[in-house]
Amino acid sequence: MSVVILTYHAIEDGPPPLCIAPATFGAHLDAIAGSGAEALTLASLAKRIAQRELPERAVAITFDDGLRSVVREAAPMLGARGMPATVFAVAGHLGGHSDWPTQPPKAPRRPLASSDELIGLADRGWEIGCHGFDHAPLTGATGAELERELVTARERLEAAVGRPVTSLAYPYGALPGPEGRALVEREYAAACTTELGAVVEGADLHALPRVEVHYVRRPDLLSRAIEGKLSSYLTARRLGSRARRMVRPDYSPPGPRRLAARARRMVRRDHTPPGLPGASPRPDDSPRPRVGRRR
Repeated sequence: MSVVILTYHAIEDGPPPLCIAPATFGAHLDAIAGSGAEALTLASLAKRIAQRELPERAVAITFDDGLRSVVREAAPMLGARGMPATVFAVAGHLGGHSDWPTQPPKAPRRPLASSDELIGLADRGWEIGCHGFDHAPLTGATGAELERELVTARERLEAAVGRPVTSLAYPYGALPGPEGRALVEREYAAACTTELGAVVEGADLHALPRVEVHYVRRPDLLSRAIEGKLSSYLTARRLGSRARRMVRPDYSPPGPRRLAARARRMVRRDHTPPGLPGASPRPDDSPRPRVGRRR
């Protein structure tokens, strides 16, 4: 048995590790199809895990951040091959840019998919998952911050796309403490980490490992990962990634100016009704049909 969850970010020409060229992505999809693996959304895979009915070979394709290049480049290629995917969107930045407060200063600010674009993906069988409200790392978060990043974010996404949001990807792979973990279990059916590895029987549904495609850019490496023949390589990469993050985290502490800007956005978006002075003018603030909670 071999089941992997793949992590992508931007499907465009650009610097690694977050960018994968469209031609390379197409080669990845051909490798997946050639492996005979069943392509699943994260929600579908989570149900199989819970029922202890994992397929012999399966792949869940996921995209973190909800970047617009996923809509423009990845979606048509996936649609042509009849493959679904899951996109984890940042609820407080729909239709904006990847300019959340913890984004490293030198990281490019890329455009994000709008709510209408996410609805279009959902209409084509994609799953819309949550990647927080402001992409904030959850390690050390408590109280109101956890509520905002896990609950308000889910509610905002559900209102934006008119569909239940049952899956989460931890921003930066930063896991919460016991309080946050309990909230994740209450609000979501499944949650993904950045821990490198394959999914196994009885996997922790709220700490699922994934394979960052930066480490398997070559289609032959990806094929071997899907076939379950790359365990030693992934283990070495996992240990190296852990050591790097201990020295240099993937995120930056937000400075005073960015925190002030975030506070202004919070007041404007959360407390001012759409259409009144001070309300966010972005089209993504328009109301959508409400959906029921997961449980």
